[in-house]
This record gives sequence, C-alpha cells and structure tokens, in this order.
Amino acid sequence: MIGFIIIAFFVLMAVFAPELGQNNPVTATDLATPLSPPAWAVIFPQYRDLIPTYSPLPSADFNTKAAIGAWTLSGQNYTTSFTSVGPVDYFPAYTGSMLLNASITPRLSIWNSSTPNPQLPYGEVFFSMSRSFKFDHAVGQAFNFGADVTEEPLTMVNVSDIYFDFIISGPTGNWSLASVNGPALQPQIDVNTNALGQGWNQLTVDSALITGTDVPGLGNATSPSAAIFNKTGTYTLTMELQAVPCQPGGSPYSGSCVPGTNTSVSMLISEVDFHIDGGAYGLLGTDSLGRDVWSEFVWGSQVSLEIGISAGVGAVALGTIIGLASGYLGGIWDEILSRGTDFVLVLPFLPLLIVLSFIIQQNPALSANVYEWIIFIFIIISWPAITKIIRSQVLTVKERQYVEASRAVGGGTWHIIRKHILPNVMGLVYSQVALNVAGFILLEAALDFLAISIHSIFTMTWGIMLTQALPFAVTASNNSYVWWWFLPPGIAIASLSLAFVLVGFALDSIFNPRLRAR
Repeated sequence: MIGFIIIAFFVLMAVFAPELGQNNPVTATDLATPLSPPAWAVIFPQYRDLIPTYSPLPSADFNTKAAIGAWTLSGQNYTTSFTSVGPVDYFPAYTGSMLLNASITPRLSIWNSSTPNPQLPYGEVFFSMSRSFKFDHAVGQAFNFGADVTEEPLTMVNVSDIYFDFIISGPTGNWSLASVNGPALQPQIDVNTNALGQGWNQLTVDSALITGTDVPGLGNATSPSAAIFNKTGTYTLTMELQAVPCQPGGSPYSGSCVPGTNTSVSMLISEVDFHIDGGAYGLLGTDSLGRDVWSEFVWGSQVSLEIGISAGVGAVALGTIIGLASGYLGGIWDEILSRGTDFVLVLPFLPLLIVLSFIIQQNPALSANVYEWIIFIFIIISWPAITKIIRSQVLTVKERQYVEASRAVGGGTWHIIRKHILPNVMGLVYSQVALNVAGFILLEAALDFLAISIHSIFTMTWGIMLTQALPFAVTASNNSYVWWWFLPPGIAIASLSLAFVLVGFALDSIFNPRLRAR
C-alpha cells in the first residue's frame, strides 16, 4: 500500500505537471534572485530577513481575449487580436498570444536631430500597453520585467530596429528602464532585422543589470529597486514599443530596409511578466539561473515515469515472449534462443549505451524521437535477464500433469501456452515489471547525471537537476549549499524506486507459492 500511494502521487504529479509547474523549467530564467531559498524557509533564523518574491500584477499569458482586454493599449495605426499560436516549441503550457499589426508613419527627420535619445537612439513610439497595480509590500532586493515576442511571423518593413522599453510610473516618478548602451541590456530590449526568423525571444530587463548603465537616475543607484519602490501606492507598468526608421540613403542599412511610406510591423507578444525579488521564492526556491525549481521538479517526473514504465513493460514483455518460446519449444529453438540471450547478456552494458547514445545524437532523424530511442535502447539491452527467469519457470510448469493431460487430449501449442503456461508465469511477470521500472528510473537519472544521456535541450529531468546542482552543492556555502535544489530530485528518485521495489516484492509474495507459504 505504501508503494502504491507513492507511485500514485508521482503519477498524478506527472499528469498535472502543466498546472502544477506553470513556469518553463528550462527557459524561464530570472524569475527571482538566483539561488533563492523556498518562501516557506523564512521560518528558519538564517532566512528571516528575506521576503517572498511576488508579482504585483498577474502574468499576462494572453491565452484568452479577456487577458488582452485587461491592458490599456494605445499607439499609431494598430490592430490587436487573440491567436492560439504560442511558443509551443519550448513550452506547451503557453496556449495563446496577442497578434500586433501596426502601420507606422516615421519621422525621418529624427536622423538629423542633434540630440537623439541616448538610451534608445532614433526610436519612435508606435505602440504601448499599460496596466496599474497597487504596491504595498516591503521593498524587494531586485525586480525583473520580461516578455516573449516572436520573430516569426514578425515582419519589419522599412524599420531597422524595434526597442522594448519598460516604464514604471508612480509616487516616485517616471522611470524608463531600457538602454541599448549597456552591453548587458542590449540583447534583451533590441530586436533588429538580423533576428528575423529566429523563433521566440525572451526579452528581460533585470534591475541588477541597470546599475552601471546610462539609465537616468538609476545608473549610479546602489539598489534600483529601492529607488523606484520606496513608497506604497498605485504604480503603472507600461511596455512601450519603439521603431527605428531606415536611415535616409539606406546607410548603414541596405537591402529591404529602404526609407519610404510603407512602414509597418507585425509580431506576436506573449507572457508579459513583472515580479519583485525578495530573496525567497516559491515552493522549492530557484536555481543558479533564477528558474523555478518546483517547475523543474514536477516536469522532471514526466520523463522519469515515461522512460521507467515504458522501458520496464517493454523489456519484461520481450523477455517473457522469448522465455516462453525457449522454455516450451525446447530443442533447437531453445538452443538458438538461449545462445542469443547469452550473447546479449555478456555485452558491456555501459560502453554500449554510451556508443548508441552518441550515434543517435549525431543523426537528426534519430534524435527527433529521442525518448522513444532511449526506451528502445533500455529494452534491447535489458531483456536477457528476464528471459532467463521466465524460461526457468516455464521449464517447470510444462512438466506438470495438467499440461500433459491437455497435450494428451489434443491441445495445441498456442492453446497450452495461453491456457496453462502463461497464467502460471504472469505473477512473475507482474513482479518483474515493478522491479525493473525502479532500475530504469535510476538508470535514466544516472545517465543524465553523467551527462551522456540523449534528451531534448528543452527538457528537464531529475538527473539533469542533480547534475546542474552538484557544483553549487559543494561550493555555495553562502547559499546553504542549495539544499532545496538537489534534495527534491534525489529524494524523489529514491522514493519512486523504493515504491516500485515494494510493489514488486508484494506481488512476488502474492504470486509465489513458496513465499506465500511463509
């Protein structure tokens, strides 16, 4: 019962992972200060000075029309609409985006201006979206603004760059937080023609990167968060889009970027996010990139269960079929199948696994279905041991009197196997499935930990979590050796493996007459 309860817990976690872990476990970085402990850890003395990271306004996923309507939109000639297209390539939980189409009338005279905006030079606002929120919390250590935008189907006609500027207005004044002059900020807020067709982009402005830039009033601030949010009250967040028209004469731009009247922009916007970092975050804190460890944990359960159960069932099924055939048919068939089983059984397990993984990684056609190949490899190199067990059981069952009686009255091979042999070995099959699932879960985690597994770059597993946490678990003394990062996957792997072993032993004791007699 304990084993079944543990297994049911992790199965439900895997099934409801999109609802339980709503942050992208791979690409959603900077959700809070890197290596933040869990929010509930503030009950311990060493974390009492921290406050939980929170979002003053709900995250805008734009997965419904109502989500778009919650924002105040303004600009030149623009239209917005809801679309079901989201960044499904790297996170299927996103179900929608806002499609923005804007026709821009640029002022080419700005290129002749003697005082262009030093933070966003030659940019002209063509669209903005804003939303008000109440701030009545303690001042956090930092803050972060972000948005997901797409460069496909992004089109930019007679526009060389698009700037994303996050603006905070409130009791402390108006703060423009973007600048192309700071090298740490430029990749996050500048989209140009060179980025067309590159898929989804995550745009972020982190307050920790503002210090040392030329952002007015904040470049020399020790804590930009304390400078902006030092008073409670109503604030307004605005995400402003600015277009840079083509320079007259086409230089330094060329090709399709030519000054003219047909200037327009089309793009998708999703997941506008704003949060204030208090030093503690969520159920399981953050990793070294500011990602949600809880989301990594729940999404990682899917891979472990998928590979463990599929490989366990497949290996036992293949081993059972070959064991039945070998044990019952006997003769030359038994000899051929037994020698083939012995050959696979003595193959060097780990080196063979590494070689096969490398071959799949180098072949795009094979790596497209990476998890199917992992399961296939586990099955191919694991069935012989199960075949040996099933064969030995079949050799004893087929000599029993009721089998001889069935054969005497004309029972065929398939009839005897189906009616007499298979029912007597099914208890052994059930227990072997449960026992082998635990082994495959541990094997998959071990391969990830050794960095020789094959998996999608957009996938998180428990083994990968342990691999990434290891350097900090032995050196990050200032962050309590990140116990919240490596303990959950380690405990989960051990608990789930133990659960399947308990169930396997229980089934074995139920179906094995000698164990049942004890």
